[in-house]
Amino acid sequence: MQGDESITDRQFDAAKVAAPYMHPKLSGLATDALPRRSADAFTDEELAALAQENGVHPQA
Repeated sequence: MQGDESITDRQFDAAKVAAPYMHPKLSGLATDALPRRSADAFTDEELAALAQENGVHPQA
């Protein structure tokens, strides 16, 4: 069957079973992202804490 590109029912069924492993759905992934806020919505204390967490030092 060299050169024959037709797909058998068995191959099709195998592809359907393998698809979730090859292309996982994004909804199944966990995330710890927070909703975005404007910088104006943060207090000075919150901004300082975020800067400290990310290794940013205040400029003189």
